Amino acid sequence: MTTNQPAIHPREEGFKKNWTDKKDGIMSVEEAQYSYDTSQREQKFIESQFPTAEEKERYSKYRKEWYRRAKEFDPGPAPLAVTCELVSTCNLACKMCYTVTEEFQRSVIGAQRMLPWKIVKAVIDECAELGVPSMLFSWRGESLMYRSRDGEKNVDFGDVLLYARKKGILEITSLTNGHMLNKKLAEKIIRAEPNWISFSVDGLEQAYNKIRIPKKKQQDFNGFTHVIQNIKTLIRLRNEAGKTRPQIRVNAVYPAIAEDPKAYYEFMKAIGVDWITINELMDMRGEDVPEESIMENWACQYPFQRLTISANGILLPCTGAHNEEPPLIIGRYRNSSNKQVVSENGKTRTIKETEKSIVEAWTSEKTNLIRKLHKEGKRKKINPGCKYCRHGVQKKGAQWVPKEWDMETMEWKGTMWRT
Repeated sequence: MTTNQPAIHPREEGFKKNWTDKKDGIMSVEEAQYSYDTSQREQKFIESQFPTAEEKERYSKYRKEWYRRAKEFDPGPAPLAVTCELVSTCNLACKMCYTVTEEFQRSVIGAQRMLPWKIVKAVIDECAELGVPSMLFSWRGESLMYRSRDGEKNVDFGDVLLYARKKGILEITSLTNGHMLNKKLAEKIIRAEPNWISFSVDGLEQAYNKIRIPKKKQQDFNGFTHVIQNIKTLIRLRNEAGKTRPQIRVNAVYPAIAEDPKAYYEFMKAIGVDWITINELMDMRGEDVPEESIMENWACQYPFQRLTISANGILLPCTGAHNEEPPLIIGRYRNSSNKQVVSENGKTRTIKETEKSIVEAWTSEKTNLIRKLHKEGKRKKINPGCKYCRHGVQKKGAQWVPKEWDMETMEWKGTMWRT
């Protein structure tokens, strides 16, 4: 790739240059997200997040360790990254998203759909104590919806970022659809200086408004112009404050920009976005995935690198476990409430899991068994869960537009895959 022209390429190519493949007895890398930018802009995006030489050095060591652990199947003493899901619900009703159905929320997430502030603080505190370099404050839901109480005071998404920065977390990040961003929250985010915020913007106006549909859509509401204005406001306020954090990223699923990728890139660059990435469509059919599509010589690196805490307090080895499949549930974060779900018969059921800290979950017998099965090429035994995981099915590449995708309506034809 040339340095002065945008091109679709794997992220962090510099860190991956020494990566070897599975035939050498080492885990291969499976990409789902790609950079669609120049190498110069990608490098500036990274460097702008770390204003001091000490921070840059810590980040470089962290990313090298990220790849070393995967390469050597070595989990180390604690996770390198913790995903702390603040909210499991969303303010949008995108057709392709698995979180939008009430059935999913009732039967998988349960009654608690926002992680209480006391638990969020405890998670951040433990990460700081363990020296966890990176925290992502989002997963299945919309993080900007976060609301909780701290004694007599209300707390929101900005307070989470402020607390993580206060505790010295090196890399603080989040994903958002951007609809709920306002000036007051933007100013708080800028004070917190998270490393980056990624906005999910699937396409330009026409495509976007077919995909990203608000649950409570007002007449004549244009979601695309609303989100773009919010992004521009955050960038403007950051620049006026003389800061380089948060860096702003936008990400799209490729079919939404397939008709004119360059137009998408040029538009986002023109409004001041720092880095542009794209996701390939992922096969979310679960047990409907054909056996021949499941990769044989593949193992997942995530159990060796990261840990996930869901909005209901459940501990999981990765963000691929979006259905909280029992074989992947490691426990319940300490002092969090038992999970309460609604069964098919309409009755409430309490699911009791053993309380664990982050380090207890990381070193637990169950987590080590998950790692062992992946390392030995036996991940299919983790079913439901890893066998049909979207990460372990055959990849079609960043620019894959399947024949089952309707480019006019921007949805799957006659089926419901969840991207």
